[in-house]
Amino acid sequence: VIVDPKVYILTNSHVVGDGDARDINVLFENGDTMPGKVLWNDAVLDLAIVKVNATGLPAADLGDSDSLEVGELAVAIGNPLGLDFQRTVTSGIISGLNRSIRVNQYTVIENLIQTDASINPGNSGGPLLNGKGEVIGINTVKIRPEAAEGLGFALPINLAKPIIDEVIKHGDFKTVYLGISLA
Repeated sequence: VIVDPKVYILTNSHVVGDGDARDINVLFENGDTMPGKVLWNDAVLDLAIVKVNATGLPAADLGDSDSLEVGELAVAIGNPLGLDFQRTVTSGIISGLNRSIRVNQYTVIENLIQTDASINPGNSGGPLLNGKGEVIGINTVKIRPEAAEGLGFALPINLAKPIIDEVIKHGDFKTVYLGISLA
């Protein structure tokens, strides 16, 4: 999702190899590719910001994920199963808000938007849009099909907005943690 008409693209951290990728190529809608550089990523949030050296890119309008209500229209855009099905658009509704899912033994992602718009492997990092075409989330994960169907999740765009602003202004965003360690 291009969030700044100059250079900043918002995606999932696993799309950029959790920030460890050496070479990143950004594929644009018109078929052009450009090298990208990971400016910031957080594997726990599953969020990354990539920079390309370009200007005048069409930026997406960001909505307000705090004002969402269950039952509203949701449209997911992505590349399910790779580039063979690039720019696939699926629709559904907002099925739930403030959901938490366990990604692995150590990671729980919280405050997710649940949708029944199809989110498949490859849709990660694509936008979840509202009925006005505004980005309300970043597609992140789908519950495995053997467990259930129609359970896709997106990171709320309001979670990403302060991170985007801080990275654009200062070049970085520091995640603050509060926790307890037992010995």
